[in-house]
Amino acid sequence: MLQICPRLKILYLQNNLISKIQNLHKLKELEYLNLALNNVTRIQNLQRCESLRKLDLTMNFVDKAGLLTIQSLQANPNLSELMLMGNPCTEWSGCRHYVIAKLKQLRKLDGAEVKRSERIEAEQRLPELEAQLRRQLIKEGVDPDAAAQVEDDSLMYVENGEIKETGYLDEETGEMKRPWCPATRILDHIENERANKAADERKASSSHASSSDSSRPKGGYTDFPEIKEGERFMQRNEGQWDFSMEESADGRCLVLEVDIGKYIDTSLVKADIQPGYIRLLIKGRLLQLLLPCEVRPDGSSAQRSTIAGTLQVKMPKEDPQADVNIAFIRPKPGSKTGGMASGPSKSKHIDKLPPKATVQAMENDDEDYVPDLA
Repeated sequence: MLQICPRLKILYLQNNLISKIQNLHKLKELEYLNLALNNVTRIQNLQRCESLRKLDLTMNFVDKAGLLTIQSLQANPNLSELMLMGNPCTEWSGCRHYVIAKLKQLRKLDGAEVKRSERIEAEQRLPELEAQLRRQLIKEGVDPDAAAQVEDDSLMYVENGEIKETGYLDEETGEMKRPWCPATRILDHIENERANKAADERKASSSHASSSDSSRPKGGYTDFPEIKEGERFMQRNEGQWDFSMEESADGRCLVLEVDIGKYIDTSLVKADIQPGYIRLLIKGRLLQLLLPCEVRPDGSSAQRSTIAGTLQVKMPKEDPQADVNIAFIRPKPGSKTGGMASGPSKSKHIDKLPPKATVQAMENDDEDYVPDLA
């Protein structure tokens, strides 16, 4: 959000749970920053806020180790007022003189004006105060040199917002080697995101290529696409139709049922049955399936329910005793036998379905059915 307000002059962030000052390096015109009542422990990442005049860090958690980071504000020449009251570091008796000596541009500290005599005294005491603070931190088990290190997140970015490369290419292994730092973590994250995005795009492209034919017209096929000699036969269900493929109860036929809905006109359905496969063209979309065994196309028959609109195609086996390839069997949920449900059914039946046929509705009959096309 702050990146779209580069000319912001006053920023109130008080009374939050902010634990780290960061991502403010683009606010070149920021004059007043209020971070009171937060969880800040170190003063950093403000080096590029060139116009900063007042910084309020009241009631945070800057301790004596965090006080060493006060030197980062030397990069803010216009900073004239600083609020540190309520921080643990102010309990140290030398805190005020230490801050005044470190930040020569200050005019007010914790609401009190910095007098000329006070500044002179602070500068004279600075070596003593630095040594005292260092001894106390070492006694408390804190490394003063490490505690004094500060971040400048602006150094991780170039002008266009990209992260600067932190590593180098190893000539022997050809691998990128980077030091472990915040910029490296961001670079690794960006590279992982790009790799994941590229993988998702490849997956989507592959899925699209396998599920649809690029040669299929936008409005759908008007006739069955040609299967070229030597071309691999692919299972296809462009309309995402629900279907089942089972053996009939007597085991002499294969039964394909396709739920195409009752509102699709029967004239928009075509069938192409071959010994090893069946193709249905439903409203221009192709359903193309391998059969679990060879069938007799000339003995096939079809019927369509006028209640649910389900299309059923029965295909006699070439060899009634032949075993079926169970890999191509797709039973209906809860069904043990093939065929449509037993009992009364409003459907019309035909005795034969030629290898290629058009399923049509009979004139003057409001019940869809498949007429004899032989």
